[in-house]
Amino acid sequence: MSRMTRRTLPAAALAAGCALALVGAVTGSPASAATRPSGPAALPGAGHLHQLSYRPQQHAAPALAAVTTSVTKWSKTVTDGASSFTYTMVGKNPTVTQATPSTTIKTELVPVIIKFSNGDTWDPTVADSCDATSALTRTTSSPIFKTKAYTLGGTAVGTGQYADIFQRANYWQYTQPSGINPGYHVKLGLTVHAAVTINVPAADAAEGSTGCGNHLLGAVEISWLDSYLQTTLLPSLAAEGFGVKTFPLFLLGNVVEYESTTVNCCVLGFHNVVQVAAGRQTYGIAMYDNTGDFTGSQDVSVLSHEVAEWLADPFGTNPTKPWGHVGQVTGCQNNLEVGDPLSGTVRAVTTGGHAFHVQELAFTSWFYHQAPSTGVNGWYSNYGTFTSSAAACA
Repeated sequence: MSRMTRRTLPAAALAAGCALALVGAVTGSPASAATRPSGPAALPGAGHLHQLSYRPQQHAAPALAAVTTSVTKWSKTVTDGASSFTYTMVGKNPTVTQATPSTTIKTELVPVIIKFSNGDTWDPTVADSCDATSALTRTTSSPIFKTKAYTLGGTAVGTGQYADIFQRANYWQYTQPSGINPGYHVKLGLTVHAAVTINVPAADAAEGSTGCGNHLLGAVEISWLDSYLQTTLLPSLAAEGFGVKTFPLFLLGNVVEYESTTVNCCVLGFHNVVQVAAGRQTYGIAMYDNTGDFTGSQDVSVLSHEVAEWLADPFGTNPTKPWGHVGQVTGCQNNLEVGDPLSGTVRAVTTGGHAFHVQELAFTSWFYHQAPSTGVNGWYSNYGTFTSSAAACA
């Protein structure tokens, strides 16, 4: 089992996963005890919601420690100054010539209905007061799963899903038409699962006001939720084809997480891994956000963050030199989490005639101080916000 614990990440800390936490303020006043049914606690008022950093902890059973079957993966060792680091990513190695460089990972998208003991419910499969189309339909129609042609800084980088295109741009030295793997892709093979319901105990639930849906922002205690995913929900889905070679992705609608106390809110998504008998099971969870309550978060931006981080750091164990004081990181981190340095920096991408919002992402060269960058246009992030590598952090 593993559980989420909140901590400040010092230079020596190594994250075992990642949570996206953005500064935000709930619109209007939180639901008061006098106006909402008894049960869940009320989230604190505007100005009290703040950024959190998390380190999902893994506690693998010793008997299973040697079992390493997982999603298709590759590893590479790089030097950064006098230091050497080995990282692992999903797919095949783009820096080595591949006969068949494209990989498809079966991705199980599971809409999760959150239900509180007082009856308040958040269902991503139904429309809400701000959108006649459900969060689930929007998500499956978004750049997370739909392919389109991308041009970055005047360079055509191919046609694909957003995280796939990010990885092509990340290793453009090798994936460009004149590179050794021009056909390189890491694709999400989408299967939409039937909705599942999680009944959250009152002790692990909170809510505040928002402008959409049932006009409530739901919040679940993150340790309870992650434990439920690992010990109850994932095992229950194993008989339906879920396994260590697939990527379960749980979709929430306008529901966030808090840590221990509602003052420590809000996390909008995370990815993690749990050791099971068959190997290492990776998974992710994120909300489709149409609340308008969180700076730098809109529709599928959280999903784009978590999917890309799963792809680039599936086990949460990719080490780097310390970096920080950028994006959602107020201190220092020393891990390759491609979303964290640019949390809140979003770009509009249109698929199916609808404008979605995806988060910009940092390239591998940014973390390992590679010059020149292997990325498109010599950049250090996929839309060019970073034009040099990470500054040292202490």
